Amino acid sequence: MSESSLTIGYPELLQEVGEFLGFDRDTSQWSAEQTAQVDRYVQSGYRQFLYPPAFDGIEAGYEWSFLKPAGSVATVADAGEVDLPYDFDQLIGDLTYDPGYHCASVMQVSQGRILAWRQNSSATGRPCYAAVRYKESDGSAGQRQELMLYPTPDAAYTLNFRYNAFTGKLSTALPYPLGGMRYAEVLIESCLAVAEQRADDERGLHWESFLRLLADATARDKKNSARYFGQMGGGDLSKSPAYPYRTPGENYPITYKGETW
Repeated sequence: MSESSLTIGYPELLQEVGEFLGFDRDTSQWSAEQTAQVDRYVQSGYRQFLYPPAFDGIEAGYEWSFLKPAGSVATVADAGEVDLPYDFDQLIGDLTYDPGYHCASVMQVSQGRILAWRQNSSATGRPCYAAVRYKESDGSAGQRQELMLYPTPDAAYTLNFRYNAFTGKLSTALPYPLGGMRYAEVLIESCLAVAEQRADDERGLHWESFLRLLADATARDKKNSARYFGQMGGGDLSKSPAYPYRTPGENYPITYKGETW
């Protein structure tokens, strides 16, 4: 499907920032230095939009719904770790198996718990628990993350999950910002606010406009969240599942003498 004609892409953002700086509307007339300057402001404005600042009406650490895609990994028999996607930031909730596996979800726990269990047992089987940790990096490439699994997989399984994702910079080859047409004006004002601050060394009208539009945009984005969150009763279902509070037909863990299935 073609992109909405109201969508703002990388070329339009360059034009908006360039015009604010007093450059020709025709980007082909810019010098290499001017092009590099505008690109820096656009990329910074895009980052500011993706990870917005806390302000009146904007909660700290706000996470956009469009930065939470679905992902999956395939385990390898006898391998206790599996690499996560290159754009992985943070796991959202537990992991699930493909349809047809009548078993509980893979619960996220701490690294310490995984290591403690491995210390006491070298069990293999269908993983029931997972932890996320960073891999070592010397800085020559972006740092990756991996899943630690317990028990160690005894076969190849596909684990599905949602996660907070990173994204790349805008470019001529990749011109469309995440979020789509709905947030075009917020992004424009974010880029202009950066240019305003760095070129004029002040926060002015564009910064105020950015915050006003941002507050409205985050409120709209929250409408994409869940409407129903399930049973809100007490109790730790991971330790003592209560059938009456679960969806009929749903699988849940059963623990007997320290072993969980």
